[in-house]
Amino acid sequence: MARTHEDIERYILTSGIEYDQPGSGTWVLRDSSWGGAQIVVHHDEPLVIFRVKLIDLPADLAQAVELTMLRRLLTLNATEMLQGAYALEGRSVVAVEVMQAENLDQNEFLAAVDTLTLAVEEHRDEFGRLLQS
Repeated sequence: MARTHEDIERYILTSGIEYDQPGSGTWVLRDSSWGGAQIVVHHDEPLVIFRVKLIDLPADLAQAVELTMLRRLLTLNATEMLQGAYALEGRSVVAVEVMQAENLDQNEFLAAVDTLTLAVEEHRDEFGRLLQS
């Protein structure tokens, strides 16, 4: 059975996570432990897309640092982001998780949020340190 916007919002309400809804089918989740990061959830049948921006890359990033950053992103994709992925969006490093809306339940919804929370809490600072190199 396909999930509706109301189903997704119910999952958010049940989770207790603070949120705004800037548009139909889009929610912005916030938690004080995320250090200002926001997880955007967008329901666009047949998918539910979760996305968080981790860090902006400076325009004048040295090539060696950029290669180190890309290597680390690919390594994390293979070892820690088994369902989601790190990606570059313009000059920003983002983490994305995409789920099929049809079978999405509360536990899968929370697992996707937890994956991105882990990315924020464990990897954002590491990426910042790589940029300092």
